[in-house]
Amino acid sequence: MANPDAFDRDFGYLMPFLDKVAAAAAGLEDAAARDELSRIIADEKVRWERVRELLRGAGGSRAAPASRLAPPAQTLARSSGDGINRVAPTMAGLTVGSLKGSR
Repeated sequence: MANPDAFDRDFGYLMPFLDKVAAAAAGLEDAAARDELSRIIADEKVRWERVRELLRGAGGSRAAPASRLAPPAQTLARSSGDGINRVAPTMAGLTVGSLKGSR
């Protein structure tokens, strides 16, 4: 099992970041964009809290409430209004890398 404390610092940055994005979403003039971004961030916060619980030893999906179960296989873990993210995330140039700057 992973050391749950190993990620505390990262979650300490991630969750406030998601809160900042949610606050920025509330200020968007476009109501549809505001609603979509607010929903996306709310969903992400639930997912990341679940990740944290799992790292701390919580049971798998059988122990998770129905609202936290994974979405159907035909959709990605995040919602998006653009087709690129649904069809081919790599085509959008999205990558995963270190959040720590190199010095």
